[in-house]
Amino acid sequence: MERTPSIISEWLGKKSKKDRIHILDAMVSTFVPTANLPIEGVLEILAARILSVCAEDLGLTTVELSGLLHEPRKDALAGLITVVRGDG
Repeated sequence: MERTPSIISEWLGKKSKKDRIHILDAMVSTFVPTANLPIEGVLEILAARILSVCAEDLGLTTVELSGLLHEPRKDALAGLITVVRGDG
């Protein structure tokens, strides 16, 4: 079964590599790690930030964008991986 692209992946696909690097830099610069936070927690926080940045850029709230996605958490994590790997 082929998965259709999410709003986040389509949004990222329209961004230049420079824009994606800027998004990643902004996410990392605002991230404040806490002691004993497992890597899964770090990934969830950064994925939520991707969701938030995408929503803001599209003129939506994070809640509105989440409501439009079939699987918001998975879509946000996939977006995070896309930004980190530099795909697209």
